[in-house]
Amino acid sequence: MIYHAHIYWRNEIERQSAISIRSQLAELGCEVGRVWDIEIGPHTAPMYQAVYNSDIKDVVEQLISTNLKSPVLLHESILDDLRDHTENVRWLNETLNLKLEIFEARVNNNIT
Repeated sequence: MIYHAHIYWRNEIERQSAISIRSQLAELGCEVGRVWDIEIGPHTAPMYQAVYNSDIKDVVEQLISTNLKSPVLLHESILDDLRDHTENVRWLNETLNLKLEIFEARVNNNIT
């Protein structure tokens, strides 16, 4: 199974903490995405994404939960964006609202 961690920040202190674990995530085997200092897609705060698999899930999520106080969204990735961001998700530290209408519009308009 493939998982995503969306690591958010709302101020410079949270950003520095988020950025400080990027190299550790990469060393564990995560594919670490671009740093977005703006809202992007359904995400309502700046963030970056880490992609990881079942083999390293526990150690990745332990690293994140131990080192961050900012919001983090953890979810499976089955390539169904709406489901991935709404079903069986876990939030660490705080829940943020997502702009889910982005995904709903794709489904309603058969946009892939």
